[in-house]
Amino acid sequence: MGQVFTVGRGQYENIGDAILRRQLIDWVRDAGPLHVYVGRSPAGYDECLGLRPGDRGYRSLAAWYRAALREALRGGASYVFKPGEIQLTLAGMKEHLVVVPLLAVLRARGGRAVRVGVGARSFAPLPRALMRPSIALSDLTRWRDDATAAYMRTGASMPDLAFGEGSADEELAVPRRRDALVLSLRGDGERPYPSPQALAGLREHAERHGLSIWTVTQVLKDDERSHRLARDLGGQVLGWPGATGHHEHEAALRELYRRTELVVSDRLHVVIGAFTEGAVPVAGLVRPAPKLERHLSTIGVHDVALDLSADDAGAVAERLEQLSARREELFELLAQARTRLGAVREEVLEVLRSAGTPRRPGAAARRERRAQRQRPTVYHLGRAGEVAGGMTQVLNGYLAATFDRVDVDLLTTRGDPGDLVASVRRGARAALTVARLPRGRSVVAAHLSAGGSFLREGALMRLAHARGLATVAHLHGSSFVAFAERNPRPVRWVLGAADHVVSLSSATSTVAQEALPASRVHLVPNAVRLGGPAPKEDLVVFGGAVGRRKGVDVLLEAWRQVRAPGWELVIAGPVVEPELLRDLEGVRVVGALPHDELLSLLERSRVAVLPSRDEAMPVFVLEAMARSNAVVATDVGGVAPVLAGGRGLVVPPGDVEALRGALQQVVSDSSLREDLAGAARTAANDTYSTDAVYPRLEDVWLSALDRRLAPA
Repeated sequence: MGQVFTVGRGQYENIGDAILRRQLIDWVRDAGPLHVYVGRSPAGYDECLGLRPGDRGYRSLAAWYRAALREALRGGASYVFKPGEIQLTLAGMKEHLVVVPLLAVLRARGGRAVRVGVGARSFAPLPRALMRPSIALSDLTRWRDDATAAYMRTGASMPDLAFGEGSADEELAVPRRRDALVLSLRGDGERPYPSPQALAGLREHAERHGLSIWTVTQVLKDDERSHRLARDLGGQVLGWPGATGHHEHEAALRELYRRTELVVSDRLHVVIGAFTEGAVPVAGLVRPAPKLERHLSTIGVHDVALDLSADDAGAVAERLEQLSARREELFELLAQARTRLGAVREEVLEVLRSAGTPRRPGAAARRERRAQRQRPTVYHLGRAGEVAGGMTQVLNGYLAATFDRVDVDLLTTRGDPGDLVASVRRGARAALTVARLPRGRSVVAAHLSAGGSFLREGALMRLAHARGLATVAHLHGSSFVAFAERNPRPVRWVLGAADHVVSLSSATSTVAQEALPASRVHLVPNAVRLGGPAPKEDLVVFGGAVGRRKGVDVLLEAWRQVRAPGWELVIAGPVVEPELLRDLEGVRVVGALPHDELLSLLERSRVAVLPSRDEAMPVFVLEAMARSNAVVATDVGGVAPVLAGGRGLVVPPGDVEALRGALQQVVSDSSLREDLAGAARTAANDTYSTDAVYPRLEDVWLSALDRRLAPA
């Protein structure tokens, strides 16, 4: 195993910094011997990091850096960025700038670099640009909140690492008597103090429930404020005496947190630390604290703020009552966050354990290398990555696969939704690449949907056709048929430049056959990876954009009429019509999930439902089948043929009563449910798995190349 280098140094006066670094150090220990820079750490800090006798700690940054460079040059070493908050200033970003030479050597010598659990404090454009080199040289990037991920535009979000600490989920699920209310507030700078009425409301709630009030210091600079709050509330204080080391003080804090009913704080890791030991989290704010709110919202915890500047003690006490009543909901979200963290941990270990092996080369290097070989390359026009949408997930699957007869590559043609400048720039770059591709060994596959994507990628396919390159049009999107009816001439103009067309439904094939002979139009389903065995729960899962097009209004009305004690409907996907989400008894809305998390949810569910009003061939249905779900869906696009033969239940779109009846059947009849799930899994394996579909796609791509190479 390669040597693993990381930074454990942080704000020594902050217990939260040590907790973050400890969690990540625990994650990566299995990837190889650890080299941790801790600096001139005070008593108990190294123990708080969880360092073990076999780990090598460094007091000198220069010595640590020299050792990292030496191992990087030998090959197979790895670097792990420290987690936590970065100030996007030159001073705050020194780690991300100083390690760029180290990252370059690592990359050249087969090493690996990962950045997980990092969040931004400010969002200025210049520091983001300065971080680009270190991001580009990293193999895996996961930000600790949604806002940072959106700002950085590279890398998905994840829960804060501290959510993985504390008591186990099964311990938190057991009801127990809790006798404390904990308050901790920032004492740095000119922080405003809570109003007397707010403090009175805290006392009122504590007296009503027999709770003792404690104030705690988790960041040393808050100690004076902790003592003042304790005096004003008539409570007790768990301060941080100077002689107490980090390890000992954290143990005392966690012992108190395990007795705590409610934690009220504007410190993120006070809230998380107590939350992970069983306290209901309350964002106690004298003034707005977007950092705390955005980190909680990343795991689905919303609306837990308490106004500590309030002038009504009764309102404060009532607010605490409301938040206490949400215990079950909040700890379910904590369990989900820990599941997500487990998935990120596996990603990290997979990357680090691959150190020393050849990595997949960059796009430019791949194109140059393949141009020198006879093996054909299929260049896909579109966008990949952690972006919502079935077309993107299809491309992700192609790029992750190893095909028997062709190589695959991606020509990115657009930026993030709404980023017009990036889209124009990437489209122009893709056109230049198409203009230089070698004929005879290149196939250009354009992934087309309705609207702008059809014209953008379609124009690039026309360019490829004009150069004599082999071309294949992949038609996606539920509204393509309607788009073609409204725009027949542009559709014929684009499809006329395709040597072959791949469609997902018979209706789409019919449209394509107006531009090409039927022999050159191929109905090939999307492919999915098969899921593994997993314990099932009484869950009905919907996946897709939360709006009327996907039939969420019909689903919610039908579910209200279903008698299903113990069952829960989980709605996953970006919320585009929030007005639909009312009267949600027995319904959990989890919002947009990373694709792997949606697959994990389908692994656990028994039933999947997609009541869309229009579709082509939804990947969600295939992924649910591949994970042994009984599927209920509507008769739109290519859905009915996929679910025929007892592989699922199909109902008319927009029919509440029919959907209610189908859902009632599958949640009530376990024998029917198992039969449907078994038939769906078999079909997924035999017809829709990557092993079944990808050879058919290779046939189409190679046929397009043969057509270009054949004599006129």
